[in-house]
Amino acid sequence: MILKDVLKTAAVFLNLTDVTEYIDGTSATPTQTTLAAVDSLTRLTNLVISELAASYSPMVCSETVATTDGKIIFADLSHNVTRILSVKNQFGQDAEFKLYPEYLKAFGGEYSVEYEYAPENYGMSDTVGFNAKITAALLGYGVAAEYCVTQGRFEEAVLWRKRYTFGVERVVLPKSATVKGRCWL
Repeated sequence: MILKDVLKTAAVFLNLTDVTEYIDGTSATPTQTTLAAVDSLTRLTNLVISELAASYSPMVCSETVATTDGKIIFADLSHNVTRILSVKNQFGQDAEFKLYPEYLKAFGGEYSVEYEYAPENYGMSDTVGFNAKITAALLGYGVAAEYCVTQGRFEEAVLWRKRYTFGVERVVLPKSATVKGRCWL
């Protein structure tokens, strides 16, 4: 999903037609208030994405890295690493490695490193790195809630926040999560 999709969805939820027209490219000349609303929605979208990635649904990436000295430096990877999930050698087998604050150390060769990362600030045309279960509508609920809070529309913010938290719970909780049967004593 592209950040523009999330912005458009949130603008539709909030009935901001001028912002929707600007995002679609059908607006001739955007006003200063439209540009301010787009900027605000972009910042709030990045906030919601960061919150969701840090607390509930981490972003995961896998990269293939070649090394001669065995050091895989985190700064050389595409994203800001928060946790290493696995390191596999060129044959797809788990590789032994030792973790250090700024790199991981393995034997020389080619490795596939799977890791969780903290999202960067996305621009309008950037692709958001969530899995397919996290939709533009779900993120739009969170953005709408945050936008309503900034505008002083607190009752509406509660409505959007409830929809957002319900959606996050549906995505994060496993399908087979059930409470064990109990009986009266």
